[in-house]
Amino acid sequence: MYFNYLLYNSKIKIINRFYYIYVIRNKKMEVDLSKKALSEEIALKLVAKINRDNQLDNVNYKKMKYGLEVIIINLSKTSFILLIAFLLGILQKTLTIMLSFAFIRRYAFGIHAKNSISCTILTSIYFFTGAYIPNFIHADNYMILLMFSTTILLLYLYAPADTDARPLTGRKLRKSLKKKALLSGSILMTLTFFINDFSLKFFISYGALCEALTIIPIIYKLFNRRYKNYEYYQRNID
Repeated sequence: MYFNYLLYNSKIKIINRFYYIYVIRNKKMEVDLSKKALSEEIALKLVAKINRDNQLDNVNYKKMKYGLEVIIINLSKTSFILLIAFLLGILQKTLTIMLSFAFIRRYAFGIHAKNSISCTILTSIYFFTGAYIPNFIHADNYMILLMFSTTILLLYLYAPADTDARPLTGRKLRKSLKKKALLSGSILMTLTFFINDFSLKFFISYGALCEALTIIPIIYKLFNRRYKNYEYYQRNID
């Protein structure tokens, strides 16, 4: 897998099914697809089609490729998890947990597994376990309040938590994300006050708590991932 930049004009040339040449604003990028993941291969092909009309420069090309690759990976993982949940008869429960989790994660961020397969397995365990818990434990308002109190506290202390692939540099950005994460958690907590179904209350609270647990330092340490990645990148920039 490699990238080689040469002079040329904006076109795409197919050498064979595993080898493409992308040309972006007088910069030719040769790409060997034989060793790439399927998601990256699809993303490269989509960007190539988009680039035919928009003439992306190298920076925007990479941004779009990365964005498309993330979307493809997330869609595939989400579809797989929901399919298994459907087969297990817990689709609605799993979807509620997933939406609550995602509602806060878009601002709080959190740890990522080292590869997509590990991420899918761990996420499935979290979500499916939560879907079955109300069958064995009766959730009451005290439990819901405790779960959300813990969530809000963790968000206040640790949100947002970045990764080495996406460091959140800039104090202003992190402060803004923390406020939005806290607001998101508060909105979900307020929502549960107006819901009479305690199982539904639990699923919302559980999803929020799962997300909050992904941002604490001990989780990063357990998975051997670097914490506060923005400090590392800021030192390198300085």
